[in-house]
Amino acid sequence: MADDKDTVERAKEILVYGPIGLAMYLRDTAPSFLKVFVARGRAEVEQRRRAVGDQLGQARDAGESAAEGGAPQVLRFVSDGLARVRETAEGALGALGGLSGDAPVPTAEGPDTAAGADDGHAAESNVAAEERPAPAASDPGLAIASYDGLSASQVVDRLDGLGPGELEAIREYEAAHRARATILGKIDHLTRAG
Repeated sequence: MADDKDTVERAKEILVYGPIGLAMYLRDTAPSFLKVFVARGRAEVEQRRRAVGDQLGQARDAGESAAEGGAPQVLRFVSDGLARVRETAEGALGALGGLSGDAPVPTAEGPDTAAGADDGHAAESNVAAEERPAPAASDPGLAIASYDGLSASQVVDRLDGLGPGELEAIREYEAAHRARATILGKIDHLTRAG
């Protein structure tokens, strides 16, 4: 009977007095805990806001300095870097194509010699050929470095920011050599807009 009484008392402590004591403790300490949590959250949000503000300030400063006269140089620097990366990737893909036994891709200077190509496929191949870089030749001394090794899209990316004389020299060279419509059209657009 003593065991039954101890069990009842133990159950009453756990199920009745424990929750009441916990509720009273939380009532007394909750405001102070809430203040601690709010302060911690506010500090974390403020720290993140400052970090984002600093990053935005750096980006704004870089943009302003580029806009003050460095934009064409920055564009050329980035374009040249991308061209080097593209050449490396194309070389790696060419090597992989050679390993797999794939047929070589026709060059931009040669006609479309794909067997069984109909007019629709020939047009697609000509567009793709315009985008492929030509085999590297001697530097023609134009305002765009490694001009002969660049695809039409790479040349078009570099035309912005060039002067009228530089654009005219590129127009003459392009018309005399590969006559890519994309490049000649972009030069016409830039000279009319300028």
